[in-house]
Amino acid sequence: MGKFDGIVLLSDMDGTLLDDQKQISEENQRAIDRFEREGGCFCIATGRPLMTTVDFEDLLPADAPRVYLNGAFVRDGAGKTLASLPLNDEIWTLIDRIEQEFPMVGCELFASEQIYLHRSSPESMRHQQMASCEFTDFAQYRPGEPLYKANFTGQPEILAQVREACADLLAQYEAASSTSIFLQVTEKRASKGEALRTIKQELNAKRAYAIGDSGNDLSMLLAADFSFAPENADADILEIASQVVRRNTQHAIAHAIEVIEQQL
Repeated sequence: MGKFDGIVLLSDMDGTLLDDQKQISEENQRAIDRFEREGGCFCIATGRPLMTTVDFEDLLPADAPRVYLNGAFVRDGAGKTLASLPLNDEIWTLIDRIEQEFPMVGCELFASEQIYLHRSSPESMRHQQMASCEFTDFAQYRPGEPLYKANFTGQPEILAQVREACADLLAQYEAASSTSIFLQVTEKRASKGEALRTIKQELNAKRAYAIGDSGNDLSMLLAADFSFAPENADADILEIASQVVRRNTQHAIAHAIEVIEQQL
C-alpha cells in the first residue's frame, strides 16, 4: 500500500506539465515517478492529438490513461479506448459559415493521427511551428475518417466576433480555448471534465485531482475533487482553482504533488 493509493492526478501539458521550451523538467519527472511508485495514477489531459505526444511517451507512466483532443479521445493504460467522440456532420455547416463570414480565420481539423489544414492563417502557421509537426493538406482527407476537433485560428478580437456571430451553431458543441488565438470545437460530450469523470470511475479512484492553465482545462478543474492552477494560468482559471501552485517553468507538477501529500 502506497501513500497515494486511490488518487488520480490529471494534468494539462502545454503551460502546465511542460515548461516554455516544451520539456518536462527533471523535478517534475522525479515527482511523477514517486507519485506512481506510491500508488498514484498520473494522467495527461491535453488538446493535442496522439501524434504530437509521442516525444514524451518514454517520460510518462506507461500504464496510465491518456486524454487527447480535449477529451474527444481517451485511452486506458492498456491502450483500450474509453471514449471516442467524433464530430457530427453538422460541423461542416459551422465550418462553411465561419469561412464565408470570416475569411481571415484559419481552420484545422484533427483526426486521431493527423491534423488537416482546411484553411490556413498566420496563427495556424504559428501553431504548426509550436506543435513541431507538419499539418496535412486537407486534399488528402479521406471522406468518412472521424474528425475529433476543429480548431479555428485567428486574432482574439476576430474569434470573439466568431463566437458571437455563430453562437447558435456553437451551442451544439463544446467550445473552449487553450490560447487566445484558438477556438477549439469538440462534440458536446467531449471535454476534459467528462474524461476526468470517466477515468475516476474506470480506476475506482477515491479522489481525483486536476491541474491546468487555460480555458480548455476549465471543465476538468471544476469536475475534480481538488484543482490546481499554475501561477502562469489565465485569470479566470486562477480564480476558480482550489489552489495556485508554482509556474510551469518552476515545476508546477512537483509542487501540486507536494500539496496532495500534505493533504493525506
